[in-house]
Amino acid sequence: MDHKSIQKIESAVSQAMIKFLKEQMGEETETVITKVMGDIVKVKVKGIFPPAERHMVRNQQGQRQIRDLKGKLIEKAKPLLEAMIKDLTELEVVDIQSSFDVNTDEYIEIFKLDLDKTLAG
Repeated sequence: MDHKSIQKIESAVSQAMIKFLKEQMGEETETVITKVMGDIVKVKVKGIFPPAERHMVRNQQGQRQIRDLKGKLIEKAKPLLEAMIKDLTELEVVDIQSSFDVNTDEYIEIFKLDLDKTLAG
């Protein structure tokens, strides 16, 4: 992938993630930043908590509840995320890692791609 196509993919993934979060998870975001680094696509989402969840994360019990809920929702959404990344990059996704930090209101998805195996063959 050349620099121009990487920029296009980063922009397309960011826009697709914003749409995905809104339509599939019912969540608005402050920012979505996508970086393509070799066989890795890293998507960092900031400001995902609605006001009620921002209030809940002020104590440990609320943090635990939010972490559990978001973790379950993201786990169920992984097949949709994988399909989205395959469609945008035209590469197989071989692994997905998710990280959600209730203290910083950040969510990170890391997609590992198979650079040797394009979807076409």
